Amino acid sequence: MWGKSLRAVAVLAVLAIAAAACSKPASRGANGTVNGSSNHLPGTPGLATPGATAPGATLPNGQPASGNYTTSGSGTGANGSSPLPTEPGLNSSYALSVGQKIYPVSTSRGPKPYYPGVGDNTIQLDFAYDINACGVNVIDAITAAGGVLPSPTQFYRAAPTNQQQFDSDSNESIALMVRYWNDHAFDTAAYLPHIRPLMGNDPANQFFGRHLTYKIIDGGSNQCPDTTKAAAIQAAEEDHAFAVYNNFSSDGDSSTTAYNMAADLNTVAPNTRPMHFGTLWMSDSIYNQFAPYAWTQFATGTTVVNQLASYICSKLVGGKATRSQSYPGSTRRFGLIHSNQPQDAVMISDFKAALNRSCAGKGGAGIIAKEVSYDGTDFTNAQRDDTNLIVQMHTATPPITSIIQLGDPVQSLFQVDDASAQRYWPEWIFGSYGYEDSSTVQRLWDQTEAKGDFGISSLGVPGGFGFSAGDPFWMYHAYHQTAPDGKPCDPTSEAGMDHGQGTNGAIANYCKAPTLLQTWYYAMLPSVGGLLFAGPDLTPQNVSTGLQRFPETRYGGNGPTDDPRPALVGAGPGKYGFIVDSVEWRWRPEFKSPAPEAKAGWVEYPDCQRHYVLWPNQFSPGWSPADPPFNAWCGAPGTDYPRTLPSDGQH
Repeated sequence: MWGKSLRAVAVLAVLAIAAAACSKPASRGANGTVNGSSNHLPGTPGLATPGATAPGATLPNGQPASGNYTTSGSGTGANGSSPLPTEPGLNSSYALSVGQKIYPVSTSRGPKPYYPGVGDNTIQLDFAYDINACGVNVIDAITAAGGVLPSPTQFYRAAPTNQQQFDSDSNESIALMVRYWNDHAFDTAAYLPHIRPLMGNDPANQFFGRHLTYKIIDGGSNQCPDTTKAAAIQAAEEDHAFAVYNNFSSDGDSSTTAYNMAADLNTVAPNTRPMHFGTLWMSDSIYNQFAPYAWTQFATGTTVVNQLASYICSKLVGGKATRSQSYPGSTRRFGLIHSNQPQDAVMISDFKAALNRSCAGKGGAGIIAKEVSYDGTDFTNAQRDDTNLIVQMHTATPPITSIIQLGDPVQSLFQVDDASAQRYWPEWIFGSYGYEDSSTVQRLWDQTEAKGDFGISSLGVPGGFGFSAGDPFWMYHAYHQTAPDGKPCDPTSEAGMDHGQGTNGAIANYCKAPTLLQTWYYAMLPSVGGLLFAGPDLTPQNVSTGLQRFPETRYGGNGPTDDPRPALVGAGPGKYGFIVDSVEWRWRPEFKSPAPEAKAGWVEYPDCQRHYVLWPNQFSPGWSPADPPFNAWCGAPGTDYPRTLPSDGQH
């Protein structure tokens, strides 16, 4: 079973998504370090050493901490240090123009007692992930079977090869994020002139006189929902957390874990319920059910499937399956793959409703000739389902030419390998679900099969197909500028990051960021904006109101921008996701991404990088046929290689 697709493990902990979000570190030029409760790396006060434990911390089982768990901490203080590096390309004037439109929801603290998790000078956060690897441990099992993990990049370490490394990288990433935001809330608020004066001037308490504290709890995975439920109860009743976070790459690459956590938190009384961040691709109806407590960092599932349906109905229905190597001359017959989990069932219902609207007169949801689901909880059952569902697609009469994939990336990798083994090469069509609209996932697939991959992405341009370091790295680099050998960690080259001691050497592992930081960063990012926008009276309602008022703007690798290519963000009233537009893409195995990544396999934008709210005619703001960008970003003549800018590689 495990030998079917050894590459599947590469998705775990390594999804390199440079995507849009609500708020981010807007400045890298301020001073500040931390004296916290955790152990220190050499030369970096306050940051937990990978594999080290915060003094006095306890493990989720109540035992004294030892070994490889950093379970709690704060990261507060204000000792001076050398200036932090400035990330290239920050558009400060544009960021300020956006910030001037943002006003705090509150201007003074509310009456005591404050909302649970909010103290006089603290804000308690809980970070949940599968500490004890319940059920099938995908990393250990595939590694034991000889799976090849991704090699380190110029900016990030290799993915963890066992649970101990996974825990260490998780704990290090969480400690780093909390430390960074405690150090740099003032810097971010420098772009929020209506908010910064309310925050005070205490560098140890930058969130309106408070600082972030945290605890790491065992949140289980989709394979052990009882563990998740126990974690939700702990967060609410014992830790009194203001917010709980899940991370897709720490949850077995399944969105079900975060859904289970949010659903379990939703059973807590409203006046004591923690907020939740880190759900992905859930229906708007579920977010409304959980309102105002739960948020996704990207587009909601309803937004994703509405856009996907409009794209399929306007551009694909009735056409030939030209990107299928098996059936290039056949009229498209569509299949649909998804998990059997309850939150996915709601999303699929949204998708069919959208097909009925967008394909009115063309068959509506009836364009789906074959629909098959797989077990989203039992990993072993899912493996059997993967083989069977591909057989059903392949042997349908007439065959399915074009598969709409709305499943998670691990199972989709197994499904693609099964298709290849059966010499079945359909078109694979994707929405912005499962991070499959990313170079990381597309490169893991059999590239003969991947020739038929295309769809839409809400992550912007380059988004999931980014080829630069990204914000998570720059956050890490802020505290890792000088290696233990006294030489600088220079991210302009591999040699500058490993000092000739190898890509997996001690210097490289110091200078390079943990891979898990990439997805943890985006899970936490919206909440940081919400903590600022809410103002001094910190409640879930004020956080959500503040996030929903964020002005509609494009948000790229360096923050708010007037560049038309990044994703358009702006939740709006009653919404609990940020990204509102999408762009068409096609995978090209023969392309090579630009520097600094420069890897085989990259993307094409067949529609000149044009952004849509809905296809075919609801263009995203700034992308109508009369707007300058409309024909300005077409690919190179003859090859369709995307147009890029030199600064794109500097983010």
